[in-house]
Amino acid sequence: MNTPELLIFDMDGLMTDTERLAAKCLKEVGHTYGYTFPKTLFDKINGMDNRRIGSVFRTEYGEDFPYEQIYAEKRKLAAAYIEEHGVPAKPGLHDCLAYAKSRHIRCAVASSTPLTRVRQYLEQLAVLPYFELIQSGEEIERGKPFPDIFLTVCNKLGTEPAKAIVLEDSANGLRAAAAAAIPSIWIPDMVDIPAEVKKTVWKELQSLLEVPAALEELR
Repeated sequence: MNTPELLIFDMDGLMTDTERLAAKCLKEVGHTYGYTFPKTLFDKINGMDNRRIGSVFRTEYGEDFPYEQIYAEKRKLAAAYIEEHGVPAKPGLHDCLAYAKSRHIRCAVASSTPLTRVRQYLEQLAVLPYFELIQSGEEIERGKPFPDIFLTVCNKLGTEPAKAIVLEDSANGLRAAAAAAIPSIWIPDMVDIPAEVKKTVWKELQSLLEVPAALEELR
C-alpha cells in the first residue's frame, strides 16, 4: 500500500465529538416520550443517515413511533448546546489536516449529516478550507453501510478507490468503505464494531493525532 492520494473523513464522532452529544440528546427526548434506547440501538444506527435511522426506530418500536417529532426535539437540544459551547473538535483534527496539506494529500468529507450542518461545524472549527469536497448522505440514495457515498467522492475527485483512505468511527461507515474497496482507518468513538468489520480495517488508531505517523509509514 502506498501513500494515499485522498483522505475521506467522516464527521460526527471522527472529526467532531458530536456523536455522543446526539446520543445524549436523543436519550433525553426519548425519556419524555416514555422510551428507553439501549446501547445496542446506537451501535446499529451509528453512521447512518436520518432516513435509515428512522426506519430502524420504526422496526424496533413500531410504525407509530413518533420519530420525526423526537428527532426535531433532539436537534433543538443539540443546536442549543452547540450555540452555547461551540462545536467540540476531536483531538488531533487540525494537526491531521495540516499534515495532509503538507504532503499534498487531498481531503474530502463523506458524512451522513445534512450538508448545511456539516459546513456549519467545519466553518466553526476553521477547517473548511482543507476540504476539496463535502459529500452529504442526504444527496445519496443509499447511505452507509452502502458504498455509494465513498464511490461518489472518488468519482467526483477522479481518484481510484484503492488510492484513497477512509477515516471512520462507525461500523456502518467501515462497512461502506470495505464495500467500496477503499482501505480504512478506524478511530473508535462511542461504539465498538463487530469482529467481522474489524477484519476489513487497514489500521486501528486511538485518535487523529496518530494519523500522520501511520501515513508516514507508507512513504
